[in-house]
Amino acid sequence: MKPQTITFLTVLLLLTSCNNQQEKSNSTINDANSTTYTGPIIDMHLHAFHEGHQMLGMTHPPTLRGETFQGATSAEELKNLMLSKFKEHNIVKALVTNAQGWVKEAPDIIINAKSSRDIDELKNQIENGSVKAIAEMTPFFAGILANDSSQIPYFELAQEFDIPIGFHVLPGGPNYGFHILPGQGGMRAYNANPLQLEDVLFKYPDLRLFIMHGGWPYVDDLKAMMYEHPNLYVDIALINWILPQEELNTYLKSLINSGFGDRIMYGSDQMVFPELITIGIQSVNNADFLTLKQKEDIFFNNAAKFLRLSEEEISKLKSP
Repeated sequence: MKPQTITFLTVLLLLTSCNNQQEKSNSTINDANSTTYTGPIIDMHLHAFHEGHQMLGMTHPPTLRGETFQGATSAEELKNLMLSKFKEHNIVKALVTNAQGWVKEAPDIIINAKSSRDIDELKNQIENGSVKAIAEMTPFFAGILANDSSQIPYFELAQEFDIPIGFHVLPGGPNYGFHILPGQGGMRAYNANPLQLEDVLFKYPDLRLFIMHGGWPYVDDLKAMMYEHPNLYVDIALINWILPQEELNTYLKSLINSGFGDRIMYGSDQMVFPELITIGIQSVNNADFLTLKQKEDIFFNNAAKFLRLSEEEISKLKSP
């Protein structure tokens, strides 16, 4: 082979190698500048239902975004669809209400929670480890406030065993829910303010309490509560798919601009509509003002801190 041929091939190989390296470099830069979060997610607000539950097969009325959803028709279908969503979106932990029949399907992911029922039964379930959180507490639907004497034993139990407790406030349920759904007769906007938890948090200062559904539209009252109580967190379940995107953005900006970005947790409030998991995730990613770090905090870091995951477990969950 002639010397000049060797030289030409060598130069060609060098140029090709340089181009490949430049493409990899550009790819790295694009990934670094991306504002779409694709890492592990902790969903702090989901539901499981038994066969025959009245919500199965229901059609969700139009949200404030104008969207409607068709529910899974059976408990088995719902479970399979939800587990599929876990895999699709890299959901590594999920706090699921009434998931005792589902835990065996994904024991490393599902955190079984129970809503407020018989206090002695609940205590036994916490003691034997089958229940790891109290959620969601829903006296709101009966017109009962958080500081009512009937609710105090649940807060005492949560503090005694140092487990998370989630309290339901507005905007739980669909918009106009009182007018279109049964079982919400006690629901009133004036009894849904997060301020109702003030006395509870002063009486039980070590509670690992989070407000469910974001406390919207009482954002200023929520900020006052978070200012007073450093152990108070909030999930953004439901508001990340029922509110218009701009209204969700306004809510998130208000909390983050006030310095509370480290206590906002992602949740979907998936009931019988598994697609809500996808929509909720997209809504946070579509909040263009959020940095990738702020999205990571909402999707993972804040909940990991609230759940007190070990550094070893966090590292494992974040590994590719």
